[in-house]
Amino acid sequence: MQSSNVKPKTYIDFFAGCGGLSLGLGQAGWNGVFAIEKDPMAYASFDKNLVAADAPHRHFKQWPSWLTRGPHAIEDLLDDDEARKQLEALAGTITLVAGGPPCQGFSVAGARNGNDPRNLLVFKQIEAIRLLKPIFAIVENVTGFERKFVTRPIDGVTESVAERAIREIEQLGYNVGKVMINAADYGVPQVRKRVILFAISKDFAGTLSASQLLQDVMLKVGMEQRKALHLATGRYVNVEEAIGDLSGDDVTIDPEFPNYNTCKYLPATSAYQKLMRKNYSGQDTPTCHRFNNHSDKVIALYTKVHAMQLIGRLSKDFLYENGCHSNKRYVLDTSLPCSTLTTAPEELIHYQHPRVVTLREMARLQSFPDDFSFCGRYTLNGPARGVDVPRNAQIGNAIPPLVGRALGTSLERIMKMVLENDGFLTEYRLET
Repeated sequence: MQSSNVKPKTYIDFFAGCGGLSLGLGQAGWNGVFAIEKDPMAYASFDKNLVAADAPHRHFKQWPSWLTRGPHAIEDLLDDDEARKQLEALAGTITLVAGGPPCQGFSVAGARNGNDPRNLLVFKQIEAIRLLKPIFAIVENVTGFERKFVTRPIDGVTESVAERAIREIEQLGYNVGKVMINAADYGVPQVRKRVILFAISKDFAGTLSASQLLQDVMLKVGMEQRKALHLATGRYVNVEEAIGDLSGDDVTIDPEFPNYNTCKYLPATSAYQKLMRKNYSGQDTPTCHRFNNHSDKVIALYTKVHAMQLIGRLSKDFLYENGCHSNKRYVLDTSLPCSTLTTAPEELIHYQHPRVVTLREMARLQSFPDDFSFCGRYTLNGPARGVDVPRNAQIGNAIPPLVGRALGTSLERIMKMVLENDGFLTEYRLET
């Protein structure tokens, strides 16, 4: 079996963003080798929280000397001869290669252009898998990742990127499965469905059903994780439990942005709030919790919304009649988890106050703890939107840390199952 040279519970994170997946893997006891993130602002958040000597969640403790700590594009790494040699030298020593390639080309909310160049980045990750030969590989993306491109196909071929990616990873000697997950199943206060391609080396585990294996293990791990964290198990964690302590009336000047207001914490009343504040005790004011300086017109609109509209998505007619040119506005429902979070805080109207959610509230809905800080511009509009990755985009695009934690626990359990059964899991065996 392929295990003697592997350093246990080690991983490399490609398309790392600000570090949602890595944070969760670290919470599950995994050790990061290095991470690749192209955007300077997102990488700065990653480094500050996970890599730097004083990082609150540091578990990248032996960053390789051949790779500078800074933003890198995966294509630049793979095109560099020296870097490729270093990756080849790591072959067979890494437990997991993980990543969530950019989703904009796949998202059903976007143009779904099969020839969007960002769609091809997943194949750069597959090239890294070929060089590194890990036991496990994970590719995470939006559900549109597995949908065929019908109106704007890939060079005339309508197959989905997921289909092609599965075929190419299988050719490298892996069992590859496709699993749909919902972040709420792991304690995240958000219904966020994503597709995971899960690959497990045939040299390590023989020929088996990777999708069924991961699905079964994650189902058990999700419930165990919620119990261990004292979160609800008979229902999902709701919005009130997630952000209720960020809704105080004790307004003060934001320490980072003096031209904006924020508020002081209310007492933590739910297990989720206590979990998010676990390592941030003694602080009076949350970070990244500045309130938008809404105009009187916008405040009047949101006040009217609270008085006259039902919770949930506002109708297009109501929005247009009241001078709002966007047709996507939601009033948060305190009794339910949030719907899928995007990068746009302006889409979510607070359930109590006439304002949109803050970035800290977005981070809570993604399961980032309060001691995780974000770097770079706060938000961004104009020509650079969709290119640069300011704080709102870092949060909205992230893999929720509690999902990463569940994945890390699940992979550790799968590895143990294989080793204890001499690489032969009868229940999941496929005929060769």
